[in-house]
Amino acid sequence: MNQKSVVYINFSQYDNTGRILDYLREQFDTVLHFSFDHLRLKNGRKTNLITLYHKGGKPQQKKLYSLLVPSFLLFPSLPAVAFFMVFQAIKHTLGFRKQIGLPIFFTVNAYSALIGILLRSMGLVSHVYYWVWDYFPVRGPSLPLKIIRYAYLGFDMLALRLSDTLIFPNHKQRKLRQKLHGIHGSYKIIPLGSSKPVRSYQKNSDTIGFLGMIKDSQGIDLILSCFDQILLKNPNIRFDIIGSGPDEERIRKAAQKYGNRVKFYGYIDDQNIINKIVRSWFVGLAIYEPVEGNESYFGDPSKIKVYLSQAVPIVTTHVTDYGRHAERYGFGITIPYQSKKLVESIEHIHKRQLTFRRKALAFAHRMYYRKVYQPMFQSLP
Repeated sequence: MNQKSVVYINFSQYDNTGRILDYLREQFDTVLHFSFDHLRLKNGRKTNLITLYHKGGKPQQKKLYSLLVPSFLLFPSLPAVAFFMVFQAIKHTLGFRKQIGLPIFFTVNAYSALIGILLRSMGLVSHVYYWVWDYFPVRGPSLPLKIIRYAYLGFDMLALRLSDTLIFPNHKQRKLRQKLHGIHGSYKIIPLGSSKPVRSYQKNSDTIGFLGMIKDSQGIDLILSCFDQILLKNPNIRFDIIGSGPDEERIRKAAQKYGNRVKFYGYIDDQNIINKIVRSWFVGLAIYEPVEGNESYFGDPSKIKVYLSQAVPIVTTHVTDYGRHAERYGFGITIPYQSKKLVESIEHIHKRQLTFRRKALAFAHRMYYRKVYQPMFQSLP
């Protein structure tokens, strides 16, 4: 690569999802990373950050302006949040011009891809890479969320047309975008990667776990609805929850009756710490609810890859492709969205932990991020 620097924009909850920030730091001498806390979650990180990474040097970090508002103003304040993202991206990319030269721009979000396109038009970046992680269906959610999703669909259409390089995590996303907007020019298919698979793993465990955004389409309600039945079968079972989200307070209240049987870790920034916690589980939950507005139908489930990299089998549904993969490769159990089946699958994996762990680890080797990301920047000028 001739390019030695990159401007990377993402939202704080996903900064190093799939170890992408780690990969950028390995591939580029200089990374200017903008991390925006757009959700402003109660138990998440409460600030926006900019970090300059130089190979061999200590990261330089500073806080950016954060618009903190009461919860009822989160949706109405999003246009102001968007404005400050643009303003701060331009200001600080200019401010770090000496250190970064003329970098490429990399992002995984349609709105931030438009910021990159704006920076390119100003001569501040040379090439815009848009890795299309998400699609948000406009049918199904509440009216405020539907309005936001319609706006995002417009951003996505422009980003697809104006970005220099498009990357999709799977063919499902690519086919959807071709149908919605058309795809102009070449593209790459690169799935989200995972940490390096562990060499050894815990032989026996009594802990199940969930990693990710705490919201109503992720299946946490289902596990709590049948947790009494799970405890009847095995009173030693514990439930760990890593992450934050818009439904966290409601979920915390629902879990109060189980005391320390259910542990909330909140938002954790360090992927290595996440891996250490996940490694102690005997099953990872990815029980996506099969409802019309669930964006997981089209995404690449990063939480599942974290689970498998730590030799943790999964219980999932048929919402993502990993429902089919779990059945084919034996690293988990795929169920309908039913409490009875969930209880049975957890008990089944608990009794056969070693078998499922071996198969989880075998599949994980094909997802190691350094392996799957190799084509990412091969065409970089």
